[in-house]
Amino acid sequence: MNVKLFKKLIKEAVVEAIYEELPEILNEVLISQNKQPLREDKTFNFTSTDAVPLSGDIRNSLMARMGAEFGFQSPQSTLKVIDAVDESTGEKINPYLNFIADAAANMSPMDRSGLRNLD
Repeated sequence: MNVKLFKKLIKEAVVEAIYEELPEILNEVLISQNKQPLREDKTFNFTSTDAVPLSGDIRNSLMARMGAEFGFQSPQSTLKVIDAVDESTGEKINPYLNFIADAAANMSPMDRSGLRNLD
C-alpha cells in the first residue's frame, strides 16, 4: 500500500472520529464536573409606546429600557445649569463665553474659511 494513501486514510478516520466523539466527550466532562451546558435565552417584551422619550430623545430611552432588562442602570447626569446673573444688567451670564471668545480669537484662516463653507 502506498504510504501517502495510508496517511490520508488515517487522517480522514481521525477527523471523522473527532467529529463523532467530541460532543460526547464534552458532555461527559460537564457531567463529571456537575455543570450544565450554558444556555442563554432572555426574552423581553416592550413596544415603542413603553419607551417614554427622555427630553425628546427616543434613542436614549430605548437604550435605558433595554439595558434595564439586562440589569444595567443608566448613568445619572450630574450636569447642572449655571444660573448666574450679571447684577449690573440683569442678564444671565453665559459660562462658556470666555471659552467661545478665546476659540474665536485663536482661529486660523483655515478654520474661518471652513466656517464660511458650512452653508
